[in-house]
Amino acid sequence: MSNSRDPYEISDGKHVMLMYEDEEHRAQAAAYWMNRGLEDGQICIYASVHALDQSHMLGIERLSDRIKHCKENIGNKNLQIINFKPYVESALNGSLFPFEELKNNLEETINDLMVKGKKDKITVFADAACNLCEIKSFDKSEILEKWWQDVHDEWLRNNYHITVICPHPQLVLMNKLDSKYRIMDSHDMLVDLNNYDLHSLIDTHAKEHGMNILIVESDPDLMTLYIEFFTKRNINAVVTSESNECLLAIKEKDYDIIILDMHLTGNLKATDLAKEIYQIRPAQRIVLTTTDPLYRTSTGITSFKVTSEDVLVKPFRLSNLIDVIENKRYS
Repeated sequence: MSNSRDPYEISDGKHVMLMYEDEEHRAQAAAYWMNRGLEDGQICIYASVHALDQSHMLGIERLSDRIKHCKENIGNKNLQIINFKPYVESALNGSLFPFEELKNNLEETINDLMVKGKKDKITVFADAACNLCEIKSFDKSEILEKWWQDVHDEWLRNNYHITVICPHPQLVLMNKLDSKYRIMDSHDMLVDLNNYDLHSLIDTHAKEHGMNILIVESDPDLMTLYIEFFTKRNINAVVTSESNECLLAIKEKDYDIIILDMHLTGNLKATDLAKEIYQIRPAQRIVLTTTDPLYRTSTGITSFKVTSEDVLVKPFRLSNLIDVIENKRYS
C-alpha cells in the first residue's frame, strides 16, 4: 500500500462506520479494503453473516472474484473468513461472548506478528452490527458498536493497529435517525459511500494536490461535513474525534494543517492537546474553530500559538475555511 493517503486510507487502527446504499456498493467496499490490506501485507478478516452463502453476492464464493489471489491468501491465512451468523444470534440473545473470543484471537494474532517481526496490522470487515440494523434490532446494534468502540480504545492504548470497518445500511438508518447518530458516536470515522466512486479511489490525489489535513472534531455531523467537503476538492483529510487519536496520527505522519475544535470533548482540553502537538511537532500549523465570539476568544488563543486570523467562529462558510488554510499553509 502506498504511503500517500486519500479519504479512504483508514487501515491504520480506526473504527469506521461505512454507510452504503445497496449491496453492490457494500460488496465493492469489502473487496476494496480486503485488497488494500492484503497488498499492504496485513492480515485481513472478512466477517459476515453471508460469508458461507454461496449464492449471495456478499458470500466469499462470489466475492472471491473481486479479491486478488483470494484462494491463495485464504490458504496462507493472510485472508481469514468468519461466519458471523452465530455471533449475531448470540448478540440477539444478549451475549457478546463470541465477540470477546474474537477480540482475544485478534490480540493473540497481533502479538504473534510482533514476535515474528512481521507487519503488525489487521483489517477486519465486520457486518454483525449492520445485520442487526437490517433486522430492525437497533438497540442490539448500538450495544455491539459501543462494545467495538470500547475495544478499539483499549487497542489504541496498547498500540495495536487493528482496523474494524462496519458497514451500515443508509436507507434503513434514515428511518431511525436516533439510532444512526448513536451508532455514529460509537465510531471514530465515518465514510459515506453514497458520495464517492470506489473505482476512482487512487492515491494520486495526494501526489497531485500535496496537502494533508488532520481534523480534530468531536461533532459527528461536522466530521461528515469536513470529509465530504475536502474529498470533493481532492484534499487529503483525516478526521479524529478525540485527543489520543490525534496524537497517534501526528506521530505517524506529517500534516500541513491541523484543524482543532477549541471545545473538544475527551480526556484532554484543546489547550493541553495543542501543547502535546507542539511537543511532537514544534512547527505544526494549527487552525482553530470555536463557537465563542472572536472578542471572547482573542485573549485565550495565545497558548495555541495562533493569531485571530487563524480562528474560525462557528457557523462559518467552508469557503472561508479554505482561505484560512491556504493563508496558514504559506505563512
